[in-house]
Amino acid sequence: MTEQELCEEFGRFGPLASVKIMWPRSQEERLRRRNCGFVAFMNRKDGERAIKTLNGTEVMGFEMKMGWGKAVPIPPHPVYIPPAMVELTLPPPPSGLPFNAQPKEGGRPLPPSHTPQFDKILSSAVVKVVIPTERNLLSLIHRMIEFVVREGPMFEAMIMNRELNNPMFRFLFENQSPAHVYYRWRLFSILQGDHPNKWRTQEFRMFKGGSLWKPPPMNPYLQGMPEELVEKASASPLPEEPKKGALSDNQRDKLEDVLRNLTPERTAIAEAMIYCMEHAEAAQEIVDCIAESLSIVQTPLHKKVARLYLISDILHNCSVRVANASFFRKGFQAKLPDIFKDVHDCFSAIEGRLKAEQFK
Repeated sequence: MTEQELCEEFGRFGPLASVKIMWPRSQEERLRRRNCGFVAFMNRKDGERAIKTLNGTEVMGFEMKMGWGKAVPIPPHPVYIPPAMVELTLPPPPSGLPFNAQPKEGGRPLPPSHTPQFDKILSSAVVKVVIPTERNLLSLIHRMIEFVVREGPMFEAMIMNRELNNPMFRFLFENQSPAHVYYRWRLFSILQGDHPNKWRTQEFRMFKGGSLWKPPPMNPYLQGMPEELVEKASASPLPEEPKKGALSDNQRDKLEDVLRNLTPERTAIAEAMIYCMEHAEAAQEIVDCIAESLSIVQTPLHKKVARLYLISDILHNCSVRVANASFFRKGFQAKLPDIFKDVHDCFSAIEGRLKAEQFK
């Protein structure tokens, strides 16, 4: 899994502040065949939602194990923004109304000649303010506002006259452009006493009989992802879990042969575990085969012990970075009660106290 794939998987729950995978450096770390990563959300509740949803699930064939890490500095802008949330920061489509006000759903702009209807549509429309993403333009608008607040409307008129043909100052002339809408709202906001970094977000009317103005949220990425957008993002189809396959006849014969000749020696257990891991796509069939081998009462005790060691070794390694390996945990979780019932029956059938104690 790459950092981009990590962004897409976790970014469904909210904007991300940082993403980092700790790639293995030493040979020992590579042999673990699993990696550790850090994902920081811009807002804690998005992280809580991600842990609740993803912890213990299968992603690209691997089980996700999660927990909280140390706090990290939050940047002013996220490294990844969910597509569903990007739409919130996009300017609305052209409407033809002053300041590109958006009529209510079902309403459509009328020419000003239809004065009563036009005034009604205009007063119920909403001017959506969007903060420009272009840094140079945003800095220029803020600088312009500083001087207009200090010097008055005559300064604005002077700049408009002098920069008539300068494309950087188009925001002063194109009254329906998103940049002009932002400039007009920002100037009004500062003149009303708002702080440059903290403003009122309630809708208001800037002009009597005019449209409602909707200020932009203050750093929406720090507020957490709205619930309706989380549901929208989660509704997108997730990658299908890989299908659990089946062993071929030769592979099944090989597995039964391995189990039949298995001894409690460490090397033999390791080789059997590796064979199972190499065929993890058939995890459920392997689990069934091992469980069945432990249900046979006539099996010698040392072979039963060896097969229990094998189960322990598989469970210990089922979180390694091998596709479908985690299916072993699910399979054995369902089978272990029956397995240990069979083992207990075998123990109860042992004749002789010394032999029973050795089996323990």
